[in-house]
Amino acid sequence: MRLKPLATVVNGVTEKPDDWDAVRSTLVFDEAFVKGLYKLSHFKHVWVIFGFHRMRETVMRVHPNHDPKKPLVGVFATRSPTRPNKLGLTLVELVSVRGNVITVKGLDAFDGSPVFDIKPYEEEIDY
Repeated sequence: MRLKPLATVVNGVTEKPDDWDAVRSTLVFDEAFVKGLYKLSHFKHVWVIFGFHRMRETVMRVHPNHDPKKPLVGVFATRSPTRPNKLGLTLVELVSVRGNVITVKGLDAFDGSPVFDIKPYEEEIDY
């Protein structure tokens, strides 16, 4: 399987901020995918699947939240970006959809991260 980026994160964030929840990001979609955004604005939240494009290493055991005081656990028991496939998944607030640009709040991705998919949050399914 080969993943093709659909969009790019634009938020100016190059270093981890104190509070990702305060970060507003725009997801700039390739024009070829604009039709797929039809009616997305009816949702309040969306899942964003993106790439940790700056992460190179894979570590199978990590300290949760990079806190050495916490015992080591397997990477799959954390949200660490040091994963084998470098994929991130975040539930974000959908602020707006305008043309090929989606604005979201709370995405923990750095500027320039590739976006591979988005999916609406549906309470009945995603409880």
